[in-house]
Amino acid sequence: MSLQFEKTSYLNLDSQPLAGTTFSNWIRILRENNYHISWPFIPKAIYVSLMIALLTPLRMKENKFCNTKLGDIDIPPPIFIIGHWRSGTTFMHYLMGNDPNLAYVSTMETLAPNVFLTNDAFLHNYMRERLPTKRPMDNLELHADLPYEDEYALANVNPHSFYNGWYFPKNIMDYFEKYVLYENVNKKVIDIWGKDYSHFLKKIAYKKPGKRILLKSLVNTAKIKHLLDLFPDAQFIHIHRDPYDVYKSTWKLYNSILPLFSFQHVDYDELDKAILKIYHDIYKKYLAEKSLIPKGNLYEISYKTFVKDPLNNLKKIYDNLGIKGFSKAKPHFQKYIDFHKNYKKDNYVLTKQDKEKVIKNWDFTFDAFGYTR
Repeated sequence: MSLQFEKTSYLNLDSQPLAGTTFSNWIRILRENNYHISWPFIPKAIYVSLMIALLTPLRMKENKFCNTKLGDIDIPPPIFIIGHWRSGTTFMHYLMGNDPNLAYVSTMETLAPNVFLTNDAFLHNYMRERLPTKRPMDNLELHADLPYEDEYALANVNPHSFYNGWYFPKNIMDYFEKYVLYENVNKKVIDIWGKDYSHFLKKIAYKKPGKRILLKSLVNTAKIKHLLDLFPDAQFIHIHRDPYDVYKSTWKLYNSILPLFSFQHVDYDELDKAILKIYHDIYKKYLAEKSLIPKGNLYEISYKTFVKDPLNNLKKIYDNLGIKGFSKAKPHFQKYIDFHKNYKKDNYVLTKQDKEKVIKNWDFTFDAFGYTR
């Protein structure tokens, strides 16, 4: 049975993130998927192609600028928020993004990574008119200047991104195995990822000089070794959540974003298998690699603990990782916390079948992170 979409989603054109990519990247992604676009999504593909054409002069302008300005830019040791989707990473990302001592990748910068340095005013005006005011999966606020996942930027820069599996979900596991786990790929793919990631972060460092960059990309949970190869002094904040809640919330995520992002219909059972396998493999990789992180550069916390007292828990994170500036940022943190004090998170009801699937596939994480089966 195919996952069902509302008919209106087929004409929701300007929510597709690949509108910020390049023509060469778009062609490579299409070729990798044998140009298979389900016919109701053809208007979305036409929109992406038109946007790529319209943005071409802006990309040329930006490339020229970067060639002269980014050569000597250093990237301060980044701070990576990691975990699995729907584990509370966005709340932490938004909250820490209120620290004026830190930089972060904004929605605008990650959706338009090839043009944001030299076309700021135009992009702000464009996105202000088109972005929804709320995230579809959790009703948290959304606008051009809020923190966003940098993996969307990498998907717009090169074809080696897991998020292309959200756009072409029939191949989601192929994208995951190749571009998150790096299974059976040439080392050149990893080198291209590192080069493009570093270039993108150089642009952020140029725009926001002297600040450490706060990043949230959940695929990075399985890329600890590769991230340390790029940034040996990077620090990591791992937030985890009850696996039962993660399973149900991940399905809510996919039901929310696939109608906006996908160019294909996808079978429900195949997607369910992918959800279960992706979580399993990400955490097998994370648990195997986290010991590579130098002592004092990793802090782990549960979502339940964090949201009970976010301000004091944030202070513990800053103290343990030696992140400077908590006192200066504290009023900004408190203001954000007060604004969201009435936020209602979803309460999920799991069937016996749901619980059995989670235990069968994710059993090891209950022990690893201290959850009750």
